[in-house]
Amino acid sequence: MMRSKSRIAAATIAAALGALLCAGCAPKMPANVEAPAPKAAEAVKQASACEMVTQSEMSAILGVAVAAKDTTHSAGETACTYSAPSQFPTVQMEVDWGDGEAAMGAFAMLNRSEPGIGSPYDGVGDQAVAVGPTLMIRTGEDLVKLVFSGVDDAPAKAKKIFQTAKPRLSP
Repeated sequence: MMRSKSRIAAATIAAALGALLCAGCAPKMPANVEAPAPKAAEAVKQASACEMVTQSEMSAILGVAVAAKDTTHSAGETACTYSAPSQFPTVQMEVDWGDGEAAMGAFAMLNRSEPGIGSPYDGVGDQAVAVGPTLMIRTGEDLVKLVFSGVDDAPAKAKKIFQTAKPRLSP
């Protein structure tokens, strides 16, 4: 009985000392200085993928009339699908804000475990890689993904699409 009371007392003293020590951890502001007001989030309008490459621009690049449809499905990204009435050709373009380095790092890891799964893609963006029908392009911190279906000469068209979108990526 005496032992459990000693343990409880020791635990209580340790908790009290810990609280006192931690209370001194926070920086103190002089009494006559007000804490700075939290900054309001700045509303920055970023272009949608369908604005980065318009329907008429994509039609000219692909050489066939396509319709553009906003297919954005989550925050932190924008997406657009361009399709001919027959569904071929189709290009899906997605921009994931801030995901460029993470995507390229993930590809590098995947390529180490499955060599040849993708191939480096030169001449577009800061870094690019093609995996199947998908072209991932890192430009600064952002990731642009292009998925091609039924597109002739996709490499040349990918460069034209990226060159059209790039100036519109940042506000």
